[in-house]
Amino acid sequence: MSSETFDTIVVGARCAGAPLATLLARAGQRVLLLDSDPLPSDQPISTHYIHAIGVDWLDEVGVGEQIRRLAPASPVARLQLLDAPVDVVYPRGRAGYCIRRSQLDRVLQDAAVAAGADLRAQTHVVGLLRNRDRVSGVEAVSGGHTRHYRAHLVVGADGRNSSVARFAGAKEYLGYDNPRFAYWAYWPATAAWKRDPELAGVDSFINLAEDKIVRFVFQTDDDLLLIGTSPPVAHAEAWRGDFEAAYLRTLRALPATAKLVEGNHREGKLLGLKKTRFYFREAAGPGFALVGDAGLHKDPTPGFGITDAVRDARNLARAIIHGGDDALHAYHRQRDRDSFDLFEFAKQFGDPAYINPLNHLVFKGVAADPTLMARLAASVDRESSPLNVVPFGHLLRWVARSALRGRLGLLRQLIATAPQQARFERARRRVLG
Repeated sequence: MSSETFDTIVVGARCAGAPLATLLARAGQRVLLLDSDPLPSDQPISTHYIHAIGVDWLDEVGVGEQIRRLAPASPVARLQLLDAPVDVVYPRGRAGYCIRRSQLDRVLQDAAVAAGADLRAQTHVVGLLRNRDRVSGVEAVSGGHTRHYRAHLVVGADGRNSSVARFAGAKEYLGYDNPRFAYWAYWPATAAWKRDPELAGVDSFINLAEDKIVRFVFQTDDDLLLIGTSPPVAHAEAWRGDFEAAYLRTLRALPATAKLVEGNHREGKLLGLKKTRFYFREAAGPGFALVGDAGLHKDPTPGFGITDAVRDARNLARAIIHGGDDALHAYHRQRDRDSFDLFEFAKQFGDPAYINPLNHLVFKGVAADPTLMARLAASVDRESSPLNVVPFGHLLRWVARSALRGRLGLLRQLIATAPQQARFERARRRVLG
């Protein structure tokens, strides 16, 4: 059986694996980059949004300017809970970009090849090779032929259903099932997107409505809008049998999204994700590492999947170049420190129970306070924790004022959050020490 040897094998050539391969190849490593799909190809069951800090990190990979040319800039992101909008403006005149994966992944793969990585598509990893207790390569099938590829390190960048994670026995922790499902499609951008007073000055839009449904709009490449809806799983039965009609009915129930689809015709298929799971997985072990969704998958509602995949690819590249198991374990610990609070915030934000009077009060309070808006922008730029945007003293004052006006329910609701906070702190200590 034929066998080749490399410094690092990266399994998965998408938004985590391709940047990692680029950075390693530039550092002089011999890198094999494998993907089971024909390439280039789309990856539509995915978030598309890249926050401004993610585009900065893509500058380090060498593709930031291409992303800026291919997709429209989104310098203002609106989060709206009920009737309380919060418009997040990226610091320093930067912007987020929502680019379809057929474009993004191609750019990233081209960069990896240009850097010297050996990219091989339609190659399925069917097992890991081992030298005693260490992973030492992969067994892969391509064109009906089985081959062995050996390396000092095998990296799984192969998504939620990672073969590398499964074969390596990487343990999951803090896992839970998504309380929502989602459907989305691409629509031509109409005049309503830029001219409607309700959306004036907004470049991306996430709405959390009274019916507990999240609706979202992102402007993407080729003058298209990605328009989607994410209802609670409790709504799934009502959607069964005619997802197309239910999707349109849900968008028409909100005036802002109704204006974007009325008289319009979507391009391509309606896409959906009925079930998914969020988790951390062990990010490093003897002879292997995980990056991107293979090792960490969080609720996509805040839109940080691609951004943090690029971040972790950068950090993992440094650890691999530094060399040794200690550096890989340090990467694992750093990933958890960088991600823990956002993972918890995304869990809260995606929970249908997040749409409540207490968080409505928070949205209104943040929008009215420039200092808190600056803290929110810093958290979106990954400079601080999203859980620390509103100091507890501010929240307590807001609730106390409301209680004096007779809204005692908010005080009861604040007290009811104490057990959730205690559970979070226990999990933080258990994972981060």
